[in-house]
Amino acid sequence: MNLNEAMNIVKIFKNESVKETLNDLQKLETTISISNFETIYLAAKIIKEASSQIDEIVHASGIMIAKEVWLNEDEKVEYLSLGAGNHKERFDMETNLRIAEFKFGKWNEKSANGIRRRGYLGNYVSLLAANDPRIKYFVVEDKVAFIKFMSGKATWRNVLNKNPSGFKKLEKFIIENKKEYLVTVGEIYKEFEGRVTIIEFNQIIENAN
Repeated sequence: MNLNEAMNIVKIFKNESVKETLNDLQKLETTISISNFETIYLAAKIIKEASSQIDEIVHASGIMIAKEVWLNEDEKVEYLSLGAGNHKERFDMETNLRIAEFKFGKWNEKSANGIRRRGYLGNYVSLLAANDPRIKYFVVEDKVAFIKFMSGKATWRNVLNKNPSGFKKLEKFIIENKKEYLVTVGEIYKEFEGRVTIIEFNQIIENAN
């Protein structure tokens, strides 16, 4: 079985909604032979193995695109971090003129997006709190969804409670700026909005075409 065949099998199994498919199976009213389940299982395994570390590949290729089409003529790359992850001391891209963090992935409107909110806010805070004279950019795939979150009423302490590094950075930054009264993510974003430029990755892609 090749990858295309596997994807077609899984697509048929999922139908319009994998949740509905699984709910039907749980009712024990739908009969599917063991051989069909073995085929579905094998197909799903093939897709899972093919997509291993796909997040890192997306992250790295996105940054490399930006490296080629986003920078100014007099701008030189000084450092790149191509691996996806939130636990690092330097930024995804550092040039003589800017520092930038990249986040890829769509926000799920039907989900609380807890992990995504924590990761995005952590990266934003790293840029915001950085004592660096260079222009700060946060490149995201879905700017509308991110700005909606950043303008919301979630408390920053709750969002970052499982991100100790981001929590400590923001707490220190707020104290140093004498803004301890800021409680929500929206309040922080409004107070320091001009310090980090948020752009959508599609804006960079447009320069490549």
